[in-house]
Amino acid sequence: MKLSAGLTMFNAIVSAPPLWQSPFFLRPLFFLVLFGIASGAVGTLVNLRNWQFGAEASVHSIFPGIVVGAVFGGIDWIPAGGGICAIFVAAALTWAMRHRAHEAAAAVVLTSFFALGVIISLKKGDMSGQMEALMFGRLLEVTPQRMAISLVFCLFACVLVLLSWRAQLMCAFDSAGAGAARVPTTLCDVCLNAAMCAIVVAGASAIGVLLVVGYLIVPALAARLLSSSPRQMLAYSVLLSCAGGALGMVTLLIPLSRPTSPQASVALTQVALCALIVGLHRARKKVRTC
Repeated sequence: MKLSAGLTMFNAIVSAPPLWQSPFFLRPLFFLVLFGIASGAVGTLVNLRNWQFGAEASVHSIFPGIVVGAVFGGIDWIPAGGGICAIFVAAALTWAMRHRAHEAAAAVVLTSFFALGVIISLKKGDMSGQMEALMFGRLLEVTPQRMAISLVFCLFACVLVLLSWRAQLMCAFDSAGAGAARVPTTLCDVCLNAAMCAIVVAGASAIGVLLVVGYLIVPALAARLLSSSPRQMLAYSVLLSCAGGALGMVTLLIPLSRPTSPQASVALTQVALCALIVGLHRARKKVRTC
């Protein structure tokens, strides 16, 4: 009996598809590639307009909406709760960015919204480690329904980037000239804040609200070192964002003594690619000076 049971288990393992062909592996990989396209595009404008702190603020500020959606409706309601909260966050960040002390105002928005999310989650109670899942995501549990909803938010962010691309560039390189040319700077701020919030909502359930900021900042930072124009930067940012996600999933195939977090692997891969590009850029500069 033991021998037959062992042979049955062995045949099941041999006949099973490899890990990289499994749905729970391919679906997150496909999601990360599509998510990388949208986040790379938005991250380009975030870098050009020097709104990295605004991206950090949007990531933390949407937290209460995500908590409300998860606590009262389950994980499938995270995009709905986050989307509603994103409307108020985009408006609040736009107001904050219009002030001279915009970083201090954004910090107030960040602290207020994030503290509200923590209070709501603790008031309801942390059920089975849901707080950790909300902050750091569950990439391998992406379902077709959640992926479809997330991709709608990604598409919305891409549309905002395309519609406001030229105006955003003018605001980035010559804000005073943009105002003199009657460019709707306030509308540009609204579009960029809304795009950042859409990216956060899209990646909240899969990557987690605290790790999404890496997609908005890190690939564009590396892409700027490789580019000589905004369009090149956009292309490199999208490419690096997609490559970081794909390579991060590939690292899961490495046999280790203990399992690793897919979300953390993806985030560290993004940082590793950026560090590699920064190192190569500095080495090239030293060679040229010599």
